[in-house]
Amino acid sequence: MIKLKKKFTVCERLNFSQGLIRIACILLIGVISTCHVAYGETEAIVSDKPKSQNTLSTLTDLIESMDELQKSLNGKKSDYKNAETDDKKAKITDQMNEIIRVLEARQKEFESIAVGTGVDDITSRPVKAFDLQSEIQEIFRPFIEELKNITSHPRELERLRKEITFYEKQLLTVQQGLVNAKELTTAATDQRVKKRLLLIEKEWQEKEKELTRQLTKSKFQLEQKIDSKKSIVKVVQGAGNDFFKTRGINLLLVVLTFFGVFILFRLFYWWVYKLKRSKPDTARSFYSRLFQVCYHFFTFFIAVSSSLFLLYSFGDWMLLSLSIIFFIGIAWTARNGIAIFWEQAKYMLNIGTVRDGERLVYDGVPWQVTSLNLLTTLENPELQGGLRRLPLNALTGLQSRPYAEDELWFPTRKGDFVVLADNSFGKVVTQTPEMVTLEVLGGCRKTYPCSDFLGQNPINLSINNFGVSITFGIDYDHQALVTREIPDILHKIISQEIVKEEFGSHLLDILVQFKEAAASSLDLLVFVKFSGQAAEYYYMIGRALQRITVEACNQHGWGIPFPQITVHNGK
Repeated sequence: MIKLKKKFTVCERLNFSQGLIRIACILLIGVISTCHVAYGETEAIVSDKPKSQNTLSTLTDLIESMDELQKSLNGKKSDYKNAETDDKKAKITDQMNEIIRVLEARQKEFESIAVGTGVDDITSRPVKAFDLQSEIQEIFRPFIEELKNITSHPRELERLRKEITFYEKQLLTVQQGLVNAKELTTAATDQRVKKRLLLIEKEWQEKEKELTRQLTKSKFQLEQKIDSKKSIVKVVQGAGNDFFKTRGINLLLVVLTFFGVFILFRLFYWWVYKLKRSKPDTARSFYSRLFQVCYHFFTFFIAVSSSLFLLYSFGDWMLLSLSIIFFIGIAWTARNGIAIFWEQAKYMLNIGTVRDGERLVYDGVPWQVTSLNLLTTLENPELQGGLRRLPLNALTGLQSRPYAEDELWFPTRKGDFVVLADNSFGKVVTQTPEMVTLEVLGGCRKTYPCSDFLGQNPINLSINNFGVSITFGIDYDHQALVTREIPDILHKIISQEIVKEEFGSHLLDILVQFKEAAASSLDLLVFVKFSGQAAEYYYMIGRALQRITVEACNQHGWGIPFPQITVHNGK
């Protein structure tokens, strides 16, 4: 009970700390936003004082316009009562409907200017569609709305400027028409024509007032929009505040949830795998590997599902739709790699061309597959740092095979003496998966890429035993002794002298035999065998054999021939 009490207390402390951190972040954001809003309101109060006069003047004009429209509507009602035919009544009804429409528009304009915002913004309702195309469009609606919100201010300014240009052109046209009508009215002598011209002039004066009102309204709205325009810094700051208040926190929690669930499942798998593989020699069965592959897919699926469910619970449709589109894109992209995924799955199931515990050649170097997983481990015990971790796709095209117990993983070890195909002789100083370094005669070092070193077919003198042979020729005058007597004498002399050298203790065997009758000499083969401990004296042994055989020839009077040319003089 005491342990449970302690654990619960720790959890409470963690929850309490997290709550304090979240409250502190919200308070900080709220203070910054409040200061920002207060500062903006102060600026608005100072700057709106001279604008109130323009607003009241615009509202007065609208009141006068609505009064005139109401009088005109009342007059049309009287005309409707006095109309004698149905055609006149229908015509008057249409005129009344038009006056009512304009009057309602004036009332909305009055209310919009008075409150400083559009009435339609708070009365409009979203229209919900039920067809498939609209549902698909609904997924992309958040992105379009976000773009519209970002670009709403410059687009509104551009719309108002176009309206002002349009009304100015219309007003110029109407004013020119009034001038023409007044000239005709002054010049008219017929009272009927003059009366009709006066009516037209009055109607065009109403049009002039209407266009003037519209122009004034558009200019007033443009001034409001320009004055309310924020700098790019404030826009970014406001967008950042809004983001971190809502979607920023949601995004952070979603990312933490994804990695938290993924890491938790991976730790659980690692714990189970380590417990089951407590004995390293235990081979995994096919069903164990199948469970491993399924578990990897299950882990990823649970992590993604948890993140999407969290967004769904937050009601953040923007991030939810973005995540869904992202994962759909991944699935669509991955459809072309199904064959590759299947090959990698076969590796993990240990039924592919590379299998766990076998031997393969990678980059020209033999390796043992010690762990075949998402991250495959290759080892070579004879190399320094002989451990490589490869992704599964790096195994594509490779083949492994079972290996023999006495099979070499590398032809040399550190400290061995080797002779290469390019006649290089030296001591192996380092051998890593990338490079092999030799210390050659004189103490300098020669480096080979690992694969090139293997391509030199190295002869390892240290790993077992090695032999040194020389061919030595004597004169034909000793033809009777060269097959039996001279080899025995030379064998005895070499046996006595070679042990006096610093490498003599490592001598294993000596062989002296007649080799062949050459053109100018009778050749003897001298071969000595040493243990690998004398490998560093490889060239010294050859020179010692040459010296001992020459001294033996001097001691016994054996002539050493040189190449001869016989010239026949023809008659």
